[in-house]
Amino acid sequence: MIEALLATVVSAAAFLMIPMGLPGLWVIACCGLVLPYQGEGWMDVGILAAAALVAEVMEFGATMHLAKKTGASKSGLLGAVLGGLVGGIVLTPVFPPVGTLFGAALGAFAGAFFLELAHANRQGLDGLRSGWGAFLGTLVGRFSKIVFGLFQCVWLLRALWF
Repeated sequence: MIEALLATVVSAAAFLMIPMGLPGLWVIACCGLVLPYQGEGWMDVGILAAAALVAEVMEFGATMHLAKKTGASKSGLLGAVLGGLVGGIVLTPVFPPVGTLFGAALGAFAGAFFLELAHANRQGLDGLRSGWGAFLGTLVGRFSKIVFGLFQCVWLLRALWF
C-alpha cells in the first residue's frame, strides 16, 4: 500500500518534469517496478518502458522529419539537434519551467538556421525554412512526450489501484 502511494506521488512529480526536458518518462517507468512486488507481473513494466522509448524516438524523429521536410541539409539537422540541447540548457534558468521547452525549440531553430547558412551555403530564406521546421518539430516532439507521459501515468495508476 505504501509503495503504491509513493509510486503515485513520484509518477505525478515525474510527469511535471517532462515539459522541462527532464527524464520524467523514465522515472514513471521506474515507478512501475513496484508492480511485480505487488504481484502484478512484468508486462506492465514493459509497457511503461516501451512507451518511454517510443516517446523518445518520436521526439527526435519529429524534429528531424519536420526539419528535413522544410529542406534542411545534414548540417541543418545537426544544428537543430545541437541547438535544441543548448537552447534548452540556456533558457531553463532564465524562464523556468517553460524556458526549457521554448529554449529547445528556439535553439533548434537557431542551430538549423545558422548551420544552413554557414556550412550548407544556403540562402537566408532556406535557412529560415529549415529553422522553422526544426522549431515546429521540437514542439511536436515535446508535446508527444507529454501525451505519452499522460498515458504512462494512467496505465500505472490503473495497475496500482484497480
